[in-house]
Amino acid sequence: MNLNIRHWLAERHIQIKEIRGFSSGQLAGIAYRIVQDMEVKSLMPFDICTLAEVLELPLEAVWEEITVIALLSEHLLRSLSQKKALKRNEGTWLAFQIAYLQALQQVLDQEASLQKPWVNRAMIPAQPQIVKEGVSKLILQDAKLQGLLKTLSPGKLTDTQAEQALSLMADSLLVQQMNNASVAWFIVNGAEELEAKLLTQRLSHALGGHLLTVIAQNAPPLAQLQKFVRLGGASHMQNLVSGVLATSSSGLEGDKIDLHRENYRASLVQILSTPLLMESFALKDIYVTPRGLPVEETTSTPDKKTASAINLTAWAQEQLADLKTIAVIESKPGYGKTSFCQIWAAQVAQELYPTWMPIIIRLRDVKYGNSLAETLNSGFLASSHTKLSSWLEQDHPRCLLLLDGLDELPASRQGKRARVIFIQQLLKFQSQGRHKIILTSRCSTLPEIAPDMLLQFRRVSIQPLDVEELKQWFQQWAKVQSLPIAQNYFTFLKQTGLFASKSQFPELSALVHQPLMLYLLGVLHRDGLIDDLVLQLATNSPKNTSAALLWEINHRLKRWLLGYPLTGEITTMLLRSGSAHIHRTPEAIANLLDGRHPQDILDVMQQIALKILHSDRYQVILPKDLNTNTLLAFYFRSFVSGQLSVVSLHQQLTTDNRQLTNKTEFSHPKFGEYLCAEAIAAQLQSLTQCQEDAYGTLSFILDSPASVAQHLYNLLGYGILTPEIEELAIETLRRQQNSDFCFEVLLQRLESFWRAYCQGRWLDEGIAHKALTHFHTLHNPVNVEQINANAGVNTFLLLSACHRETKVTFCPCGHPANMAEFYPEALLVLLGKAAVLSNNSFNKRICAQSLAGINLSGAYLSQVMLAGANLEQTNLSDAVLTGANLAGANLTGANLIGANLAGANLTGVNLQTVNLTNACLVDAILSEADKETAALNGALFSLEQFQTLKSLVSQQSILNVNNAANTDTWVNNTSKMQLIESLEGEAISPIDLYDDASEDETVFGVNPGDYDRE
Repeated sequence: MNLNIRHWLAERHIQIKEIRGFSSGQLAGIAYRIVQDMEVKSLMPFDICTLAEVLELPLEAVWEEITVIALLSEHLLRSLSQKKALKRNEGTWLAFQIAYLQALQQVLDQEASLQKPWVNRAMIPAQPQIVKEGVSKLILQDAKLQGLLKTLSPGKLTDTQAEQALSLMADSLLVQQMNNASVAWFIVNGAEELEAKLLTQRLSHALGGHLLTVIAQNAPPLAQLQKFVRLGGASHMQNLVSGVLATSSSGLEGDKIDLHRENYRASLVQILSTPLLMESFALKDIYVTPRGLPVEETTSTPDKKTASAINLTAWAQEQLADLKTIAVIESKPGYGKTSFCQIWAAQVAQELYPTWMPIIIRLRDVKYGNSLAETLNSGFLASSHTKLSSWLEQDHPRCLLLLDGLDELPASRQGKRARVIFIQQLLKFQSQGRHKIILTSRCSTLPEIAPDMLLQFRRVSIQPLDVEELKQWFQQWAKVQSLPIAQNYFTFLKQTGLFASKSQFPELSALVHQPLMLYLLGVLHRDGLIDDLVLQLATNSPKNTSAALLWEINHRLKRWLLGYPLTGEITTMLLRSGSAHIHRTPEAIANLLDGRHPQDILDVMQQIALKILHSDRYQVILPKDLNTNTLLAFYFRSFVSGQLSVVSLHQQLTTDNRQLTNKTEFSHPKFGEYLCAEAIAAQLQSLTQCQEDAYGTLSFILDSPASVAQHLYNLLGYGILTPEIEELAIETLRRQQNSDFCFEVLLQRLESFWRAYCQGRWLDEGIAHKALTHFHTLHNPVNVEQINANAGVNTFLLLSACHRETKVTFCPCGHPANMAEFYPEALLVLLGKAAVLSNNSFNKRICAQSLAGINLSGAYLSQVMLAGANLEQTNLSDAVLTGANLAGANLTGANLIGANLAGANLTGVNLQTVNLTNACLVDAILSEADKETAALNGALFSLEQFQTLKSLVSQQSILNVNNAANTDTWVNNTSKMQLIESLEGEAISPIDLYDDASEDETVFGVNPGDYDRE
């Protein structure tokens, strides 16, 4: 005879929906009455099988009842133990019932949030259902499912089997029986067989965490189970057997259980069930532990000569023995730093506790406090009632602080200084030798923040996937997809030569060896979205950039996700039964769109991407009127600050929602780069859009100079554009050229803004101050000076990139022949403004590429710092570079005719191909061999000779300027005639933006010089 809780409640006319609002005390009262009835009927704990009760119901009923059933089961456990001490096998049976129900509910909530197609199918029964006698609920009538449920009820669990379940968890007989029943239940509810197995596997990943929660919250009745989940020590367990239980925020001090600590530890395991993006499987199912190469402290480069790559987990565990130095895991985005933290933290929580207590803190979540403890606590999402500082004050257990994302530390009004202080605080804390800090970061971040402190860190650089790791990955891929899909993908990559050390597609080959991109390419390949165009882009990628290839991959992912934009292509792939969940089906797309047009979703995505970018914090608090549930889980992740993403049932019912804040962030930074680039490109494109008035006259939608300036300050004033976003934005605009976009028109508008910017017009008119409000609304702490500098630097970057795209030379200072608009100090002033951002911001971004090939003829760059700058093919004729630091600069093919390089540092510069005709190198710092080369190339080492030549050239220039002035009237009249012709529909010849004329109008009649006139 079994006890059916739902039947028992129905007999007493108690409905489940009424119990949902009951307090914990009222639930305890129901449990007490049930136990009384069990005594009368001589029922045992094994006669309770709430899991079987739940799994005989259809999905809709499970959603209504699973929370209440799990809570009632927990109260039954407590009531039974008060009557009589539970045996180990009895406690194990009940604890696993409760934990499994909680894990099942977690997976169901995840699937519902992703709007999976099987959930739709679950609402329509596959077979006739009957109403169970005494219970007004439909029961699933599937023979296989009912047969599997009978193996669970009544329960049979020996003490040996109980120990096996506690020790082996998912590999035990008990959990395998539960998993078999769950797989059958998912299938009956509409999931495909492989899909059902993957969902159940995710459930198993989280089961250990939920079991820990159940045992910790019911420690006295489950005393014999505690050692299996590493709960407490020997003396602590003796106290628990005696019925002593206390909750304290002081950890294991006095052998008391800290429930906050145990719930947090459990959450690190529970989170392993989170689906990977929108898949049916989890990260753990395809995760391969990467290798790391120790970094040479003095050079900040991986030591490939004397060291060999080692397993990253093994390296990290070795670092636990060193309590004096901070360990740092470095890599580019997409190599698995955050994934490693999640997987390893769960492993430490289960295997190394209580020696080590893992704590993950995402540094993007912190707010700078008055102390390190205050700063870290602000990013500690365990509970609003827990203070991390109290854990750090204890010597046992030692805390393993996994600080993820040093490069994602929030911006501060103190600028770089805030990060330096944070690093100093970490070093001081680590020197105390009580706990261990492990940082993750991009490769260049730590050397930029603390170049003089590198010897105090132990650094390792994650390496690309090698042959063995790729083999492991494809074995995992075959399990979560199918063997044919994995084999076809592997064969494609191998035949294309992407595994070869010297591939003919080096850019694509590099992506294949990164875990994230290997997965994304696998997604596209399984749905037939990898073709010759992708390979062609990989072949034609410019040196040192893969923007076109990355753009195409992201564009296809977007098309795969939304089925939009339509390209006229027809998918020839026939979806076989049993694999529909693997491929992107029309049903899945319809679920995602939910009646909305794809373009509407894309517009919202761009709006949110801009908000995240402008916040400069990797995350943003969205307005309450924006439903974050409609965001694409593939690209975005919404979460609640103030609590963990995984909490127990009790915490869900007791959390004070007033303390919580909804935040949204990109699901991965690489997706964020693409979405931000698209958003920026759309905003730049809007500068070129026109409208007709009632008389057919064309004008820009953003017509006035002030409106353009405000638009650009609001767009670009947040911070410095990263190279990745800049390149992807230009690539996005390149793909729009055949429609309604023209690079030349954008250049005219940006140059007009740039010339006025160099003269300080926008500061004078308060444009930057208006943008300040916009950024502060998004909690970006920039000030007016920083906004002004950011807008200038970013405009310079975009102008340089657009000119490279159009093959037209960029003259940031104007043309020397047009003295009215020539501003020789423009670049020097920009350098000065950039100094308010950080010491390296200008050198990092502008000097890397944006100075190459531009026209700086006549520019004043005295004492400028251009060490290591790329000045290839740059025109520096007649430029003033006295005292400039050009050490190590790339001057290949540069034009330095007549330039003044007196006292300049030219150490390490190759002067073989530099045109130094009449250039002054008096007192320049260069080797004797370089002096001979410079002399052969026409350089002068006499100040008198140089000044004499400059005097002669100056007289000739005056004559040229006078001649140019006489032609101004003719040039202006010609421009006006072209404008009239354009409005009458006549064709207009192309306009050279850089001939010597001082006033070149656009086809819309806007002179760049108009920005300078009142």
